[in-house]
Amino acid sequence: MSTRPTYVGYIAMSLDGFIADASGSVEWLDPFNEALASDGTDGGYGDFIGPVEALIMGRPTYQQVMGWGWPYAARPGYVLTRDKTLTGDHIAAAGDIDTLRAAIETAGHTRIWVMGGGETQRAAIDAGLFDTLRVFVMPTLLGNGLPCFAPGAQHNLTLTASAQKPGGILQIDYDIIKD
Repeated sequence: MSTRPTYVGYIAMSLDGFIADASGSVEWLDPFNEALASDGTDGGYGDFIGPVEALIMGRPTYQQVMGWGWPYAARPGYVLTRDKTLTGDHIAAAGDIDTLRAAIETAGHTRIWVMGGGETQRAAIDAGLFDTLRVFVMPTLLGNGLPCFAPGAQHNLTLTASAQKPGGILQIDYDIIKD
């Protein structure tokens, strides 16, 4: 019998809850990423990404990432989209959240990063996929933009850790309470 994969979140947001500005850009994060790296480390990203075997992302996030050049080595992407025929570099499967879950389980991945955006975060949490969530709260108010989680049902969390990072960034770790 196979073990259920672990689904993890690792996301940065403004204090007012946005992951991207109104145009979908994440460039507002650049000075905060520089602050995280100011101590000569990667802010813990290497430790996080090391055991990750695959990623779930929405189509806009996939397109944005491909514009930068795929930074996830050989890790496959599972793209949440209404277009189940979507194909492209690094796409292992495309479709709704249940299609992605089935493809991930068939592939035998054990640790999956649900990386966003807000609609994808919401679909994953509503489908019961998230196990843990690490949020970096950036000390800025964007005022408008794309929310970390799209509107939906309430989900309770258990705080497991918090830490202040360089640049006034707050890291908050949660376990997701399963109903």
